Amino acid sequence: MGYDRDEWRRPWRASTTSSAADERSPAITRFPQPPPTGWDATAAGPGSPVGSVRPPDTVGTVDAPATPRRRPVGLLLGALLGAVIGTGGTLVVTGALDTAAQEPASGEAAAEPDAPSTVAAPSIEPLSESSIVPAVAEAVTPSVVRIDVRGEGGDGLGPGGQSGLGSGVIYRSDGYIITNHHVIDGAESVEVRLADGDVLEAEMVGSDELNDIAVVRVDADDLPAINLRPESEPLLVGETVIAIGSPFGLDASVTAGVISALNREIRLDEQVPGEGVQTIPSIVQTDAAINPGNSGGALVDAQGRLVGINTAILTRSGASQGVGFAVGVEQAVNSSDQLIEQGFVRHPLLGIAGTDVSAEQADQLGLPARQGAIIESVQPDTGADAVDIRPGDVIVSVDGETLATMSELVAEVRRRAPGDIVVLEVFRDGELFEVDVELGERPR
Repeated sequence: MGYDRDEWRRPWRASTTSSAADERSPAITRFPQPPPTGWDATAAGPGSPVGSVRPPDTVGTVDAPATPRRRPVGLLLGALLGAVIGTGGTLVVTGALDTAAQEPASGEAAAEPDAPSTVAAPSIEPLSESSIVPAVAEAVTPSVVRIDVRGEGGDGLGPGGQSGLGSGVIYRSDGYIITNHHVIDGAESVEVRLADGDVLEAEMVGSDELNDIAVVRVDADDLPAINLRPESEPLLVGETVIAIGSPFGLDASVTAGVISALNREIRLDEQVPGEGVQTIPSIVQTDAAINPGNSGGALVDAQGRLVGINTAILTRSGASQGVGFAVGVEQAVNSSDQLIEQGFVRHPLLGIAGTDVSAEQADQLGLPARQGAIIESVQPDTGADAVDIRPGDVIVSVDGETLATMSELVAEVRRRAPGDIVVLEVFRDGELFEVDVELGERPR
């Protein structure tokens, strides 16, 4: 590709959008409501008008539904990640996108926040197709905010205190707002503009760079927290979704589309100890228009429930070309809950680096099917090392769930917590065997 791997650390300028770099390959660019009558109480988010979709003892955990997996198709593309814009800037990352299976589906500890207040709220009933988008827009727009940042040479913000902007989603009524890590990365100050026009100073709660999720807080109560789609209703490819945010600073902009694919993987040219190339797995793909400034905004379903946090687009021009990406709501909630509770996210560590099994490798090894993650290296003093997993081994399932790709293995590990025990099925020398591995914790 010829891209400088550190190119993302330099701010994007409007005058360079049509440069030769843009024409070399596509790129990935990362860049608020009284609820309507009849709002579904069971779908409300924590601290929202009707409470929480998760019982208290499950805060910070995500249980992914078991779904059949299909063989992925590999695609290598130049990547441009970012949606911080201001004086002509946007965050850029070089890297690659692997198209994975489509399936229906450090910081210091922060002070523990007070319990959020709750008030009554209404729900969206099933509507005709022509009424869905207006109804959802009316219901959800007050829960989506604009985030203005200012920094002095921070990554993504550029030199000289350049300003930038993105979007955010009100997660809890007591002032907690979810956005992207890259939106606030390097910020010296953060302001939140609510849908009613109020502008509030925000404080940083914490940031999860690995999953591109961050949380900020404003001093306000009774904010209209967004509703969450429950884990019991996995997304389906083809269903209607609506993206809401502040592209190019145009507040409360609404676009609509469908879920184009599930379980995509965004690969970044950053090495992660024990995993190799840094990835954001299990990304939701949509054709709803997402542009610079949409990052951190809401991707919601036809009932106005959050299904993802908009984070990136695949583009040659720097603007939407119908291929957008969002961090799934399960991961966003998992990261946000940990950031609110302790100020950082604990990431589990298996201790291996690997890649997808190729057809040639499958034939050479005698694998019954071309699927799984073939191990390239094992990090010393990790769970994988303790059970004698070796380079050349192929991990074909986790806790009984068949793996098609290395991305799926990464996603399965990240859904768990340090200290968890996972059962790996390993193929070696023509035989299958199982090992119990205790996950470690990635250094912060």
